[in-house]
Amino acid sequence: MSQEIRVLQCIQCKMYQVDIVKKANKWQCKICRQKQNLLKELFRGSGPECRAKVQQLNLQRGMQEEKLEEDLFLKAQEQVDQKENSLEKQNTPTLKKTNKWADYVDEPIEIPHKTTALTPEIEDERQEELSMNFNKPRNKVSRSNKRPAQTLPAVNKKSCSKWNNFV
Repeated sequence: MSQEIRVLQCIQCKMYQVDIVKKANKWQCKICRQKQNLLKELFRGSGPECRAKVQQLNLQRGMQEEKLEEDLFLKAQEQVDQKENSLEKQNTPTLKKTNKWADYVDEPIEIPHKTTALTPEIEDERQEELSMNFNKPRNKVSRSNKRPAQTLPAVNKKSCSKWNNFV
């Protein structure tokens, strides 16, 4: 006597699968492990018959899902094309393009250019700030003009923190 096998569809993952006929009306999906009650038995027969039926049903379900996805994609593409066409029609008469940031930025303040004579050192510093030459050395100030090192001993320094006593 051969076992009877039935074809069922999972409630959660919607896949068709085979299951051995039992007295209990509960079964577990082999794909998503969902335990569920037997709601509908689609087919009953021998092992090879049920496997062929499951393959056929899953193939049909897959083709339907693929067709639905393709239809949704085509509808979405048509909507995008319609929006682009409507935007092009709206933008065609107005050729003036404005910057979005212009509403938020203040107009530049014009400073009258004074004709005072600047020392060559200041002009060189300004040129260094404005130039984009990255190979040029940045510090041209001589060592004598730099700030001297701190000569006071550490004992005379004023403590900034209560933890300095412990360091």
